[in-house]
Amino acid sequence: MIKKQIILPTLLLATILIGGITGCTNSKSPDVSQGDNGTKVSDTKNTTNSPPSNTPERAEKREAVRKQVEAVLTPDQVKQLSGKLQQGERMRKAVLSLNLTAEQKTKIQDIFKTAYPHRQGQS
Repeated sequence: MIKKQIILPTLLLATILIGGITGCTNSKSPDVSQGDNGTKVSDTKNTTNSPPSNTPERAEKREAVRKQVEAVLTPDQVKQLSGKLQQGERMRKAVLSLNLTAEQKTKIQDIFKTAYPHRQGQS
């Protein structure tokens, strides 16, 4: 017969693990909440004007911005940037992690402001 001293801690640990796992999983629709009658209510966001994230136009725009940024960087910085982007890091974060001069920072900020005017104040 298994002792109560073993069963109780084991059940407690299992409960904590299961609760932690279910609490850490992402919902597929984070903007959806339950209404008063149990129906799903989503936030009213205007998504009709926002283009899909991987359209050819967006890819071309990202490539053009990348080329403009690379024109400001030194060859060593370009290699570092390419490596970080290939690892899946986002452009803004990868550029900020480079050791940029004040002049480079100003030029790159201007490039981002021109390319993405709707993102001003979000970085």
